[in-house]
Amino acid sequence: MHGKPQPSTSKPEGDGASAVFAHAIVIYLVALVLSLPLFLLIAPHLPRVILPVGHGFRVDHLIAFVLVLGAFIVLVKRFQLAIYTALVIGLAALTFTSLTDRYGFGDLYRDYRVFLASLRANTEPLPLSLAQLGPFQDAELLLARIDHQDPELRAFAVQAATTWFKDAVVREDEYTLVQAFSIFKVINGSWTYVSDVKGGEYFAPASESARLLAGDCDDHAILMAACLKAIGAEVRLVRTSAHIYPELRVGDDKAMARAAQLIREVLFPDVARYATLFYHTDANGDRWINLDYTRNYPGGEVMHDDIRGILVV
Repeated sequence: MHGKPQPSTSKPEGDGASAVFAHAIVIYLVALVLSLPLFLLIAPHLPRVILPVGHGFRVDHLIAFVLVLGAFIVLVKRFQLAIYTALVIGLAALTFTSLTDRYGFGDLYRDYRVFLASLRANTEPLPLSLAQLGPFQDAELLLARIDHQDPELRAFAVQAATTWFKDAVVREDEYTLVQAFSIFKVINGSWTYVSDVKGGEYFAPASESARLLAGDCDDHAILMAACLKAIGAEVRLVRTSAHIYPELRVGDDKAMARAAQLIREVLFPDVARYATLFYHTDANGDRWINLDYTRNYPGGEVMHDDIRGILVV
């Protein structure tokens, strides 16, 4: 006699595949959560490897993150029980402290943001030392166009210096620095790039560019230099193989740290709160920060590192 067919105890193949997929997703999410803090710790110490794409792509960051994530995926797969148990205990403890009004999820989120800011809020010296570089070709011609004593240019500079950050609480010895950043914001917020005539080179006087707020990179650098000089700041022009940009003298290492704090927390928090700020150091140890039109905050990464000369205005 044939017995009754026994019901199958195996799960449908589709359900098994779904379970495996869901399990893999959990592993990857846990590995991602664990990878982020470690990556943030090591990121500031990585050697810079940049692809010339756009304003530069940090390949070292991508490689490091992939390696850290891959390592944690392997660890989570191998020690799933221990890692999941630790996570559950941690979540239970955090829930308890949150319910007892001691330390909750909101506090954890806030502390993580502060931690993130402290890791990324660093300054980085640009690799090329400018100590031995002197003035470049056409330096005298550019100097002649920096007409900082022109009455109209001076009036434009003063107005631009007092347009932004008037309510910022700073020390008296920081007024000029903050006013220089106000000039930067005014000019860069309105600047329109216009090329020179094909096959030619035209250096516009600063007083002309103050009226137009347009021109190419050398016109912008001339205008910025003239305005900064007109309010008593120290400025210089840096020439690369295909570009020219202004740099503002900030001072020693302590002054640079204070300038970075002002840029991130007070003056440009929306665009530079977590930005790495770049600077050059001269032979006297003074820091010079980039004020190019290619960035919307002071100290952005420069377009080119192949520097050919500098001109102190």
